[in-house]
Amino acid sequence: MESANKIRVLVVDDNPVLVDGLNFLINSTRRMAATIPSRREQTLNDMVERLEPDVLVADPEVLDTKLKDCGLDFDTLKNRVKVLAYCDCRDLRCGQFYLGRGYGGVVTKAVASPKLLRAIQSIHAGDMVIDETVLAATDRNMEPPETDQRKLSLKEELVLRHVALGKAMKEIAAENQLSAKTVETYKYRATKKLDLRSRSDIVSYAMSVGWLQH
Repeated sequence: MESANKIRVLVVDDNPVLVDGLNFLINSTRRMAATIPSRREQTLNDMVERLEPDVLVADPEVLDTKLKDCGLDFDTLKNRVKVLAYCDCRDLRCGQFYLGRGYGGVVTKAVASPKLLRAIQSIHAGDMVIDETVLAATDRNMEPPETDQRKLSLKEELVLRHVALGKAMKEIAAENQLSAKTVETYKYRATKKLDLRSRSDIVSYAMSVGWLQH
């Protein structure tokens, strides 16, 4: 009965040592259980069908290959399971690229184990997660906007998404390891860029751009 209440996690990567390590880490917790495929599961579709994971922790490039191999598209997959992008540290497309595709969160393979486990729990609960390493890398590699002054930065979008979900400033700050003042600053900048004056405006905007779709 206890295992039935755990978050079921499937790790997708082409490094068997990494997969074994993550499975061991996940199984060492009380709230999660690694779903480990047998030889019968030849494709990703087979794995998802039989194992019924709640969360997929996947290297995006490996995942794209497996999706192509079994003829499954990502939009169909994300409607069946929540997906955490587990990216190579050299991948400069992290952040907005993967969130735009529909991933529930983005972390790098250098993330500390406790943060990875918290990220899995958070996206299972319906939150969006971006590791601070990803935020820093994205900020370094983003070209400054020339004419589109309304475009939100990754951090501004992160905060505004959380606000749209009804979270308080202190809660957002704690979850993302930011100060409450910093969170307020990002919220202020985002609402000014988008000309949003109230929380209802933020929610309406979030719905219009698909942030609140599950």
